[in-house]
Amino acid sequence: MSVVGKISAKQVMAMVERQQFRCAISGRELTPETASLDHITPLSREGKHELGNVWAVDHQINTAKGTLSVDEFVAMCRDVVRHQEAVRGSLTPSESEGGEV
Repeated sequence: MSVVGKISAKQVMAMVERQQFRCAISGRELTPETASLDHITPLSREGKHELGNVWAVDHQINTAKGTLSVDEFVAMCRDVVRHQEAVRGSLTPSESEGGEV
């Protein structure tokens, strides 16, 4: 996978400002410590390294998303939430709060 093209710091800053300092996927607040550049169509899926294919996201979100598309990532997150709601719904209150079983 080769990265062709350049995206300047000025372009990234303008993008973050347009996004109102919020993660494009989760809405989390972005700071210099938490912000990460993500390829909307991953490079591994023939996405381009160009301004039209990137957005600013929270680093943890970007790490979790990996090479998934946004739709695949959202579907995976929904599966996790559904499963956790089902599992936690079957626990007693003390078990769901980390109490001893």
